[in-house]
Amino acid sequence: MNILNISENTSLALREVELGLKGKFDWKFSSPELKGSTFHLLDFSGKMLRPTLVFIGAEAVGLNSMKYVDLAVAIEYLHISSLIHDDIVDHDTVRRGTDAVHVKYGLENALLAGDALIARAVFTSSPYGEGVMRRISETAFVMCDGESLDYGVQNKSVSINLKNYMIIAEKKTASLISTSLSIAAIHEKICQSAVEKLSSAGEDLGIAFQVRDDIINSIGSVELGKRPGKDDIKFNRPNIVSVLQLEGKERREATEAAIDLMSNYVSKALKKLSEFEKTDSIRKTIMTYFDSSELRKYL
Repeated sequence: MNILNISENTSLALREVELGLKGKFDWKFSSPELKGSTFHLLDFSGKMLRPTLVFIGAEAVGLNSMKYVDLAVAIEYLHISSLIHDDIVDHDTVRRGTDAVHVKYGLENALLAGDALIARAVFTSSPYGEGVMRRISETAFVMCDGESLDYGVQNKSVSINLKNYMIIAEKKTASLISTSLSIAAIHEKICQSAVEKLSSAGEDLGIAFQVRDDIINSIGSVELGKRPGKDDIKFNRPNIVSVLQLEGKERREATEAAIDLMSNYVSKALKKLSEFEKTDSIRKTIMTYFDSSELRKYL
């Protein structure tokens, strides 16, 4: 986990998430192949952005992060399932510095592992009540819809333009980040306006996250986190830089515009979050991740 400037309470909660991803309960696998494929990416820790946002959202409305460890585990299960399925759809072979699940365990086991993680996400979230389960289930559906649109661009059944790019980013990426930031408030039945502001701020951060990921892929910087073999342009995948180029911008100009777009969405999110508690801590945590000056070094 490489997000800095988080509160001590959130840091403790994140450690509990990392321990809980595999050790939360007895999975009771009969198939060693399903166990291996399901646990494969759990052994290679990612950025833990979404669990971090669960805790940021909880603290923003005055709640204790530790109460939502299991909910953050459920969110991470859903995220990892999407990574497994995304790598299958995109034919990517590397994830988190290791073989993609479908490369190591085969396509069939990878599909089943993704399904198993979705099932566990729902199961793990169930003690938090119907409202939480409905939100997580709906988010899973929206992510599938976005993934299908993404694939439609690749096989050219869906046209790629800025409007469609934003729809895909909102569904495929921003939906889960929005849910992560607002899910604690949903559970506690905090006033609807607070839930809506957290959800909206999460959508903004989700779009910023997708744009950042696209910029890194376009720049081609492994130092910034690009995965080896990942090439959106070559395989006709939706990428904000190539979309802006299609609208008439030169590559450098398109990249600069994408960085500005990311920064604008981060600013929108921070403005919405400024009404909540621990604003300074939230800002520092988010700005550590979305550092536009670091991206501009590679132009």
